[in-house]
Amino acid sequence: MKEQLLPTLWLIGLSIAMNVLGQTAIKLGVNQPVGATLAAANPMAVVSWVVRSPLIMLGLLMHGVGALAWIVVLSRLDLSYAYPFVAVNFVLVAIVSQVVLSETVPALRWLGIALICGGLTLVALSAS
Repeated sequence: MKEQLLPTLWLIGLSIAMNVLGQTAIKLGVNQPVGATLAAANPMAVVSWVVRSPLIMLGLLMHGVGALAWIVVLSRLDLSYAYPFVAVNFVLVAIVSQVVLSETVPALRWLGIALICGGLTLVALSAS
């Protein structure tokens, strides 16, 4: 397993990056003026709008790339070891939300994110 761990960690990183970038692109897409009016629209109007939104489609494509990388990760690592790394998404999304989207992230949320980081450290140290 050790010989596969480093390349697999890169794939975990790719999956996480694609998911964070995908979420950011989708959020930017739904922040467009049309997105606000469609939030309460019927499902077919939303689907029609989504397929015409370059940012949302880019976000979905990024999620697809992340999913493909994740499939390779799961073929190489135990699920119980790999899956906790998905929590890195929460950490990075909070940072991107504050820095890129100018959202307010309250102190209590940062405390929760710090706890997530502690748990991830323990999981990473458990590699056999």
